[in-house]
Amino acid sequence: MSGIAGIAFNDPVRQADKQMLSRMTAIMRHRGPDGDAFHWADGAGLAMCHLNIRDAATGDGPIANEDGPVVVICNGEIYNYIELRERLQSKGHRFRTQSDAEVIVHLYEDNPDGFLSELRGMFAFALWDAKRRRLLLARDRLGIKPLHYALTAQGLVFGSELKTILAAGLVTPRLDGRGLKDVFTVGFVRAPHTMVADVSRLLPGQYLLFEAGQMTTKLYWDVSFPDRCDYDRHLTADQWADALREQLAESVRLRLRGDGPVGSWLSGGIDSSAVTALMHRELRQPIHTFTLGFENRGVDELEQNRLLDEYPAYQLVGHRTRCGREHFDLLPKAVWHREQPMRVGADIPGILISAFTAKHLKVVVTGDGADALLGGSPWYRANKILSPFSALPRPVRRMAARCLSGRWRGAARILKSPAPMNPERFDALAGLSPKCLPQDLFADGLVPAGEEPEALSLPDAFHRWHPFAQLQYLDIKLRFSNAIILTTDLLTTAYSLEARVPFLDDAFVEFCARIPPWVKMRGLQGKYVLRRAMRDILPPEICRRRKFAMSAPTRDWMAGALPEFAIPLLSEQSLRDKGYFNPCRVAALVAEHQAGQKDHSRLLLAILSTQLWDDLFLKRFLCATT
Repeated sequence: MSGIAGIAFNDPVRQADKQMLSRMTAIMRHRGPDGDAFHWADGAGLAMCHLNIRDAATGDGPIANEDGPVVVICNGEIYNYIELRERLQSKGHRFRTQSDAEVIVHLYEDNPDGFLSELRGMFAFALWDAKRRRLLLARDRLGIKPLHYALTAQGLVFGSELKTILAAGLVTPRLDGRGLKDVFTVGFVRAPHTMVADVSRLLPGQYLLFEAGQMTTKLYWDVSFPDRCDYDRHLTADQWADALREQLAESVRLRLRGDGPVGSWLSGGIDSSAVTALMHRELRQPIHTFTLGFENRGVDELEQNRLLDEYPAYQLVGHRTRCGREHFDLLPKAVWHREQPMRVGADIPGILISAFTAKHLKVVVTGDGADALLGGSPWYRANKILSPFSALPRPVRRMAARCLSGRWRGAARILKSPAPMNPERFDALAGLSPKCLPQDLFADGLVPAGEEPEALSLPDAFHRWHPFAQLQYLDIKLRFSNAIILTTDLLTTAYSLEARVPFLDDAFVEFCARIPPWVKMRGLQGKYVLRRAMRDILPPEICRRRKFAMSAPTRDWMAGALPEFAIPLLSEQSLRDKGYFNPCRVAALVAEHQAGQKDHSRLLLAILSTQLWDDLFLKRFLCATT
C-alpha cells in the first residue's frame, strides 16, 4: 500500500520542484509511513510514500523497466503478479525486485495500448514513458483505490487523495457547488467531481493519458451482463452455488499472498463470515477478527446475533470494540480523511474500527461488495415487490403513492419514479432521491438551482438486460463506487491499514454477472446463491440471517449536548463568516431537533461537517496558496 503523487509538465524539459512533491507525500503520510521515494525526469516528477508489506528492501519506490525510460509508481496490489511475472520472464524480461508492481512496466513494454486488461487487482498507478513523454494514470476496474487529478496552467498534477492535489499549491481551492448539492441530496459526491472545483476523480476502470499538453480519458473496462434471454439455464442453483464457492475461495486465496499476517473484519452477516470462513479453510491457523458494536442498542447487532468468532471450530481470535457517544469527537478526523462532508455518521464507526484493527496488524480482509454483486440490499426486494405496479398508468401510481405515503414512504417515492429502470428509479429505490431541503437553507447562488447531475452513460446493451441486472449496474456505478468502496479505502488508510476485498476480484465480479437473477434472489431472499454456496461451511443461522446494515446513532448524537468543536461552528457568527447557510434557518433546525419535534439529524450533520470541511480544506489550503 502507498500514496502516489506527481506532475507532468507542458514544458518537456521542466524539472519538478522537490519541495512540492515532498509536501504532497507528507500530507498523506498515513497511506505510507515507512518512507518516501522520488523519480525526477525532464518534464515530470513522481513521488510516493509506502507501507512495507512485500519486498521492503527493493520494492518500495518508483520501479523502472530494464533500460529505465518507463517508470511506475503504484498504490495497491496486483494479485496475479506471480503468474504474469513467470510469463514475462519466459519472454526475456528481467526483473530487479519482488514487487508486484514491476509487472506493470514490462506489460506496458509489450502492449502499451492494451496491457491494463491483464491486471487483476486493486490499484491506482502512474506510469511515465520518457521516450514518448507520456503520463498514463489508471485505476482498477471497481475503483477500490482512488486517484485524483487536476489540469493546471503548468501541466497535469495527480495524487491518491484530494488533499494531495491541494498540497501541491497549483490549484486555488474553490467549492464546487455541484459537490455540495450532492452531499445534501444523495449523501456523497458523484465522480468525476469532488468538493473542489478544478479537481477531478478518475472513474473506476478508467485511464488517463497526458501527452504533449493534451489530456484524454477512456474507460478500459465496464461491468456487463448477459442479455435477459442469454443466461445459462442448464445449471441448477446448487451448481451455480458450488461454482461461486470455488471462485470466492480462489479470490480469498490470492488476497492472502504477502509477507505478514492478514486479519478480517467480522460482523454478524454472511458476507464477512463467508470470507473469514474461507480464510480459515485456506490457512488452517488462528485468524484475528475485528468487530465493532454500539452502546446504542438500536443500531447494535452484537446483542442479538452470535458471530462466527464464537464458534470454536473456526479458530478465530475475536477482538471487539464499541462505539459510544464520546466518539462523535472523531467527526473532524472523519471529514479530513473522507475529504467531503457527510449526511450520515457511518464514517465515525469506520474510523474507529480502522484504528482498532491497525493496533494489531497491517492488512485486513473485508466483505464489501457482495450486496451489489448478488442483490443483497433492501432495494432489490423493494423493486421486486413494486415492479408489477410499474405497468399501471402514472396517475394510478401517484394515487397509490399517496395511499402508501404514511405507511411506506419509500414505496410512495418508488411508485412515482419512472417505470423503466434508470438512474432516477435507482435513486428512488436506494433512498437517494433528492430530499425536500428548506428553501432558505443555503446562501443565495451557492448551490446550482435545479441543475441535474450529469447523466450516467449507459452501455449500448443496457436495454437488453434483465431489470435485476440493470439495477445491479446502477448500484455498482452510482452508489457503491462513489460511497462504499471509496470510504473503505480512505478510512482504513487513515491508519496505515490495507483493506483487501475478495468480493471485488475482477474474475469473481465477471462470474457473478453471469449468474441468473432468479438464482441470486429466490423469492425475496437476497444473496440466495451465496447462502447456498456456504451451506456446508457456515453455521445455518448465519446463512439464513438477514442483512443488518451498520449505521451510527446520528439522531441521538445530534440531540444531546454537542461536542466542544461543534458549538462555535454552528454559531451565528461562524455561519455568517463562511457564508454557506442561513444562520436563522440552522438555529431553527437545531432547536426543533433537540426539542424532539422533528428529526433533522442528517441535515444538521451535513451542515456541521460542511463547516468543518471548510476549515480543513478551503481555509487551510487557501492560506497556503496566498
